[in-house]
Amino acid sequence: METKWWALENEEVLKILQSDPKGLKEDERRKRLENFGPNEIKGKEKTFIEVFIKQFKNPLLIILVISIFAFMFLNFTAEAVVVFIIVILSALVGFFQEWKSENVMRELKKFLIPKAIVYVDGKVLEIDSRLLVPGDIILLEAGMKVPADARILESKELSVDESILTGESFPVSKNSKKVKEDTSLLERTCMIYAGTLVTSGWCKAVVVATGNSTEMGKISRSIESVEIRSPLILRLSNFSKQLSIAVAAISMFIFVAGILRGYDTLYVFVASLSFAVALIPEILPATVTLALAFGVREMAKRNALVKSLPAVETLGSVDVICTDKTGTLTQNRMKVVKIVTENAEYDLDSNYDELKEKEDLKRIVLAGYFCNKAVCENGTCRGDPMEIALLEVALKMGINEEFTLIDEIPFDSKRKYMAVAVKTDGKFYVVVKGAPEVLKMMINGKINLDPEKYAKSGMRVLAFAWKELENFKGFNIFDLKNLDFLGYQCFIDPPRENVKESITKCKEAGIEVLMITGDHPATASTVARWVGIEGETITGLELEKIGIENALKDYRVFARTTPEQKLEIVKILRENGKIVAVTGDGVNDAPALKQADIGVAMGSGSEVAKEAGDMVLLDDSFSTIVNAIEVGRDVFRKLQRIVAWLLPTNGGQSSIVLAAFLLGISMPMTPIHILWINTITSGLLGMMLVFEKMEEGLLKLKPTREEIINKRIVARIAYVSAICLVVAYYLYTDIGKMSAAVNGVIFVQAWYLLTPYLEKSFFKVGFRNKFALLGIFATFIIQLVLTTAGVMNLEPMSAYEWIKTILIASLCFFAVEAEKLAASIVERTIRKS
Repeated sequence: METKWWALENEEVLKILQSDPKGLKEDERRKRLENFGPNEIKGKEKTFIEVFIKQFKNPLLIILVISIFAFMFLNFTAEAVVVFIIVILSALVGFFQEWKSENVMRELKKFLIPKAIVYVDGKVLEIDSRLLVPGDIILLEAGMKVPADARILESKELSVDESILTGESFPVSKNSKKVKEDTSLLERTCMIYAGTLVTSGWCKAVVVATGNSTEMGKISRSIESVEIRSPLILRLSNFSKQLSIAVAAISMFIFVAGILRGYDTLYVFVASLSFAVALIPEILPATVTLALAFGVREMAKRNALVKSLPAVETLGSVDVICTDKTGTLTQNRMKVVKIVTENAEYDLDSNYDELKEKEDLKRIVLAGYFCNKAVCENGTCRGDPMEIALLEVALKMGINEEFTLIDEIPFDSKRKYMAVAVKTDGKFYVVVKGAPEVLKMMINGKINLDPEKYAKSGMRVLAFAWKELENFKGFNIFDLKNLDFLGYQCFIDPPRENVKESITKCKEAGIEVLMITGDHPATASTVARWVGIEGETITGLELEKIGIENALKDYRVFARTTPEQKLEIVKILRENGKIVAVTGDGVNDAPALKQADIGVAMGSGSEVAKEAGDMVLLDDSFSTIVNAIEVGRDVFRKLQRIVAWLLPTNGGQSSIVLAAFLLGISMPMTPIHILWINTITSGLLGMMLVFEKMEEGLLKLKPTREEIINKRIVARIAYVSAICLVVAYYLYTDIGKMSAAVNGVIFVQAWYLLTPYLEKSFFKVGFRNKFALLGIFATFIIQLVLTTAGVMNLEPMSAYEWIKTILIASLCFFAVEAEKLAASIVERTIRKS
C-alpha cells in the first residue's frame, strides 16, 4: 500500500524512511542505491531492428511481396523493382510512427538529469540526481528543478511551478504542514514532485520516491501500456487481409478450372498469376502515403506539424476534442482586465488616455508599480505572471516614477500579502498587496467592496492599500495598520483570438469540445463561457464520486482533474466509439496524448508532450486544430476517391481473366497485356488523384466515421468491373484486334478518372484536377506510339478504330454519372418524405 507522505508529520516521515535531518550516511546511501536502483525512469525499449522487422507483419505488404515475385517470374524486372521500393517505403512509414513512441521514454528521462544538493552525514554535497535515494535530505532554491518526489521539512516563501505535471496555471505556494489523506495531488502543498520547477523561496525536503516510483515515473508506465492505433491502418489492414484471402482463393480456382478445361499448365499458371497481380492494387500504399504527405505539407502551412502520416487521415474522423485551458484556449499569460476602487469599476479595455485622468485609478496602479519585483526591458518582461501584468498596466498608464526601495516583506503563503517601503519625490510610502481577506484587517475603516463578486467570475483578485509616512526606519507592526484602502485589481488569462469562432465551427462540423484542466472550477467555467463551450463544470473530486462514465453524459468542463483522470476520460470516450483528439503541453498530459487517436501537443510545451503527440501546434492555437481537421477530412475523402478508382479498375482487369476461364472462351488479351495495363494506368492515371485540390465546405459535413470502402464503392467496383469486361470483349469481337481491347480497357479507366467523386457530378465539379488531364493525355500518346509500333504484339489501329474505341470506353463515364444522378434523386425523395 502506498504511503501517504503528505498526511504525516515530519517526524513520522523521517522515522519511516529511517532518515535524519543531517542526511544519510554514505554507506547507507550506497546500500539504498543498490536496493532502489538509479533515480531514472526505465522504460521498455525496443531495438531499431525489432521495430523495423515488425512492419512486415502487415498483410498488405505480404501481398505486395507476392506481387514482386510474380513480376520477377514474368520477367517484369522494372515493375518488380518499383513494387520493392513501395514495400520498403511503406515499412519505413510504419517504422517511424512506432519509433516515436520509444522516443517518449527517452524524453521522459531528460527530466531527471539535473544535479541535486544533498545532505550526506551533515555535509552539503552536489551530486548527480541519478544517485538520489529515498531518505536523502535535499536542498532546493529558486530556479532549481525538483530531482525526485519529496516531502517538505522546512521552507520559506516557497513557490513551485507544477504546470508541467498538473496543468495548474500559476506557481503553487508550498510549506511543511501536513494535509488530509484524501487530498488530491493538486492540493498537496507539503509535497514537491520530480520535474517541477522552484520559482521562489527555498526548502529542505526528504526524498520519498525516485525513478519509476515518482509521479512522473507512474506517467511513464501508463504511457508504456498504451497501444498506438490508427483508424486508417486498421482499415487498410482489414482490407488487405480480406483481399489476400480472396486473391489466393480465386487464383487457385482459376488454376484448377483451367487445368480441368484442358488448357496448357504453364499458360494457366501465368494467367492465374496475372489475375492475382491485376487484382492487387500495388500502388495503393504509394498513393496513400503521397496523399498523406501532401496533407502533412498543407497542415504545416497552417501551423500544424504532423509527425505521423496516418494521423492526417484520422483527423478527419475526430468527433471529440478534449482541450486543456491554459495556453490553448487562453494566451497563458495574466492580464489585468478590471480595477475596482471605492469610486468606480474600470474595465481596462477602455482608452488608456481617458483612464489617466482618474486619480483613484492612478493611485492603485501606482501601488502595483511600487509593490512589484517584475522587470520589463526592451519589450520583454520577466518575473511572476501577476506582477508582470501589474507592471504592464502601469506602463500603459504612463507611470514611470523613480523610486527607492527601502525595505520589503516578501510574499508568503501563510501571510498572503507582500509589503514594501519606498521613497519617491521625498515622500515615504508603505504599500501592501495581497488577499482581500487579509488586507481588510489592515485597513483604516470598512471595505464596502465584495471581492467574491469578481472571484466568482473566474478572476484572480488582489487587494491594494498604502499610507504615507513622515519617515521610515524599518518595518514594525504599526506600519501595517490603519492603511488607506485603494481597491482591487482583477486578473484573467485572456482567451485567444478566434477561439470562439473555431469552437462554433466545431459544433457545425459535429465535433464535441470538452475542457479538461487542472485549474480552479470558477476560472474554468468562466473561460468555457467566454469561448462558447456549453455545459456544466465538475471537479476531479466530484468526478471520483459519480464516475467518469456518468459525468460524460452531463458535463463538458472538467476542472481540478488529475493526469490519471484525464487519461481515463480519453479511454472511456474511445471505448464508447468516439475518435478523440487531446491537447496538452506538459509531462502530465503525455499519457492522454498517446492514448488518444490524435495527440495534439503545444509548440511551447514540454519535449515529452511533443514526442507523445501525433501533431504539434506551432502557434499553440485551438483554431489550428480546427484547420487541421479540415485538411484531415479532405485527405479522407481523397483516399476514398483513390480506392474508388483503383479497385474497380483492378477488378475490371482481373474479371477478364476470370470470365475466360469460367466460360471457357478465349481471352481478348494476353497476360502480358494485363500486366501492362496494370502498370501504365496505375502510374499515369491513379497517381493523378493525389493532386486533387481541397474540397470546399468540409467543416459543414459530419465527421468521417464510415469505412474507406463503403457500400457505394463496393457497388461501383462491381459495375465498373463489368463495364471493363464488356468493353474488352465487345471491341475484341467487333474490331478483331487485341490492341482494341487493351486500349478500350485503358480508356475506360481514363474516362472514369474524370469523375472520381462518390457523389459530386462531373458537370458540377468540372476539370478541377489538371494533373488528371495531363495523365490522360500522356497515356494516350504512349498507347498511340506502342500500338502503331506494334510493341507487345499490339496490332496497329486506324483512326476510325481509335475513335470507336475511345467512344465505346466513354460508357463508363456516363454510367457513373447516371448512378450519381439516381442516388441524388433518391436522397432528395427520402429527405422530403
